[in-house]
Amino acid sequence: MIDVETKIHDKFSIEFKIGFSGQESSKKNDFSLNSWIFVPNSLDVNKYTYDKERFYKDMRSNIRLITPVFKLKDIAGNKAIPLNNVKTSFQNVLTEASDKNLIDLEFQLKLFGAVFKSAVRDSVNSIKAGINGPDASENCSDYIDDVSTILEEYRRLYSLARNTKAGNIMSLFAFTDEFMSHQVEMRTIRIIKAIDRQKDTSLDKARRHIADFIIKEQEYKRRQGYKLAAKDENDSNKELLFRRSLLKKYIESSLYLKIDKTEDGRAIQQVSFSLAAGLAMLVYSLTSLIFQKHLGSYPALIFILLVAAYVLKDRIKDLTRWMFAQKLKDKYFDIRNDISIKKKKIGWVKEGMDFISDEKVSAEIMRLRNRSQLETNNDFFEEKIILYRKKVSIDNEMLKNHYDYDFKGINDISRFNINYLKKRMDNPIVPVDYLDESMEVKTVSAERVYTLIFILQCVAGDSVQYKAFRMTANRDGIISID
Repeated sequence: MIDVETKIHDKFSIEFKIGFSGQESSKKNDFSLNSWIFVPNSLDVNKYTYDKERFYKDMRSNIRLITPVFKLKDIAGNKAIPLNNVKTSFQNVLTEASDKNLIDLEFQLKLFGAVFKSAVRDSVNSIKAGINGPDASENCSDYIDDVSTILEEYRRLYSLARNTKAGNIMSLFAFTDEFMSHQVEMRTIRIIKAIDRQKDTSLDKARRHIADFIIKEQEYKRRQGYKLAAKDENDSNKELLFRRSLLKKYIESSLYLKIDKTEDGRAIQQVSFSLAAGLAMLVYSLTSLIFQKHLGSYPALIFILLVAAYVLKDRIKDLTRWMFAQKLKDKYFDIRNDISIKKKKIGWVKEGMDFISDEKVSAEIMRLRNRSQLETNNDFFEEKIILYRKKVSIDNEMLKNHYDYDFKGINDISRFNINYLKKRMDNPIVPVDYLDESMEVKTVSAERVYTLIFILQCVAGDSVQYKAFRMTANRDGIISID
């Protein structure tokens, strides 16, 4: 299965979170993801102005394991393994503070923090979605009880860690504790915001209960010396954001995979180029022999013909190399990313990018593109099309042999940056004149926007799905993604 989520990451980039998860019964799972990017002609994007190197600078990817899914209630009730794994690993360190045990404890703490974050996020989203329902107050209460239980149990271990002198064990617990505290405060406040939007007095009690919990957590953060948002204190808030970002990267580093990037099909490419050079040399040598055999009495003419044959040899070599490159293009990609855990390869991701014409786009994709009649009949329109291909292969057995967590697959988080494209955009605000009812000329402002269409074909086994997104942007940045 291929799951695609998209969002605006920042003012000048959109994020595609693509989850590749296969069948557990399969030893190996293969996926294909083909993306057609339709770019307005006015941006002057083509293979000469926007080459592969530029594209891959704008399309950046990170590959990580899909976070194991656990419910807050199961973690709080000791029915799920995350907190139990931390306890076991901590006990191993207390028994023997070896480097191996300390490394395992750090990994388990990071992964517990990542699992906790996802569980809190899912619970908060569920509460927000059902905020109008009859169980809203009860769901809020259950959420506070579960989060409180998990924090209390974890902080009991943290308290024990303070009393040990094994390595930097206290710091490891402290980083995860601070990360969890920030996540709880940030995401629980979103429940209050959802309640406030409803203006429903029946939720007042639930709101007070949640607010009391947040105040209690903020007091804990002050005692621990963790950063808090502060009114009219820009420097302090800047440090808070920086700290949150560092902690997020630290915790989620347990999920990111080691990537070895190479050029795909490099050996085949070199062999094909050698064959092209050999063929060109063969043609030149045969031509030289024929000239010398039949025109031996005309040395000046032979000289001229040999020079022409030499020039022809270079053209034959270049043409043959181009033909080989075209033949190999569909089979081989630009980049191959080998993914590994603990120096053990678990799969690979290949990427390829090319500009293509309308004629090479299938009818299904053009139907999804859904150009208007004006666009279709406009010869100057000439929308440019980028085909961005990905092929993914995951070894399920290798993936499951490393951890006692049930990892379903990998997430490929790709961000497409439009900074280069925005330089080719016109002024974002344009004056428009019109004549009002009193025959006076008035001027209003109109926003000039550019639209990029992304159509994704997701192939997993026999399943084929399509996703279509419209990104609207101007020179000031991305406006929307629909």
